[in-house]
Amino acid sequence: MACDFDAAQIAARRATEKMSESFQIDFPDVPAADAKQAGELFMRALFLQDEIENRAAFYECLSGPVPEGVFVDVAEAVPGMSINDDPRWEDVRILLERVCTQLGIDTEYAVLHARFWRLHGQRRDGWRTIARRAHRIKLARMIPAATATDIDDLSEYFLAGVDAHDNWCRNDPERDLSLTTDIVGRYYQRIFELRDDG
Repeated sequence: MACDFDAAQIAARRATEKMSESFQIDFPDVPAADAKQAGELFMRALFLQDEIENRAAFYECLSGPVPEGVFVDVAEAVPGMSINDDPRWEDVRILLERVCTQLGIDTEYAVLHARFWRLHGQRRDGWRTIARRAHRIKLARMIPAATATDIDDLSEYFLAGVDAHDNWCRNDPERDLSLTTDIVGRYYQRIFELRDDG
């Protein structure tokens, strides 16, 4: 949003690399190349939803030259069109469906996760319920031997991570990072325990 394209592209590359690594850990039975591609597709979907959610701020960046590949698709503003009505939400869902295909996840995950992003970005009621339902589908694929209770507990960690992200105050990065890494650490520790038990 600061229109620092160099920094944005570096951050985007790093985030994409880390998501690809994460998907290789999340889905160890999937060929590494497929998990890597799924991570890239997921981040493309995430960047596109961010462009939809923050389109007003991004338009300021478009007043000057923009390097190719910075944006996924910053569409022209349609007068009176709400974020919720943006047709690019369909593209977000399609990208997430491609993620599902790469990883062998039920495509209902794509529908629900896109809806979670849509509701959450607008701070609309119901996002937690949708996020929980989507994440349960992903977890059931990640840990086939997990019980429904285990999956529910891990889904709550996911929601806690979203809350921690939402509450970043940016004036105490050490506190924000520490809280987030604690949640993520406990989430993955439990996943690894369940895999060892399975």
